[in-house]
Amino acid sequence: MKYLALALLLIPAAANADSKIVRNTMGGDIEVSSAPHGAVLRTMGGDIEVRSAGGEVVAKTMGGNIRVDRLAGSIDAGSMGGNVAVEVLGTGAGRTIRISSLGGHVEVILPKGFGAAFEIELEQDDDEPHQIVSDFPLSITESKRRHWFRKTVVLTGTGKHGSGANRVRLSTVGGDITIRAR
Repeated sequence: MKYLALALLLIPAAANADSKIVRNTMGGDIEVSSAPHGAVLRTMGGDIEVRSAGGEVVAKTMGGNIRVDRLAGSIDAGSMGGNVAVEVLGTGAGRTIRISSLGGHVEVILPKGFGAAFEIELEQDDDEPHQIVSDFPLSITESKRRHWFRKTVVLTGTGKHGSGANRVRLSTVGGDITIRAR
C-alpha cells in the first residue's frame, strides 16, 4: 500500500516534469524565471518577461511589452501596444522566431552563426519614419499599401543567412525592427 501511495504521488510530478508553463491574466504582468520546456503566456493588460526558456514559447499581450532572454527554442510573440525584445541562444535548426507588434519596436538578438531565412515587414505610421536595422544581410524593398482610407509605406526585408535552417518572421506597425548578431 505504501508503494502505491508513493507511485501515485510521483506520477503527477513525472508527468509535469516536461510540461509547459501556462499562465493567463486579465490585467497584470507575467514573470517567469525559467521555462525549460516552453510556456504559453497571455495577458490582456500587462508586460511579459521570461528570463530563460527552451521548447516553444507563446507570449501574447494586448497592452504591454514582451521580453524573453536566453531562448533556446522557438517563439510566437505578439503585442498590441508594446515593444518586443528576444535574445536567442544556440544555432540549431528547425526553429521558428515569429514576432509581431502593433505600435511598438521589435528587437531580436541572434547568435552570429544562426542560419536563418528572414521575412521582415515594417508598416509605417503617420507619426515618424521607422527603419529596419540588421547585422544580417537583408534585401529591403519599399512599397505602398492602401490601409483603410489612406496609403501607407511598407518596408519588406528578405534574406538568408548560412543554412537558412531556421525561420525568422518579424513585423510591426509604427516601430523599428532591429536584428543584432552576438
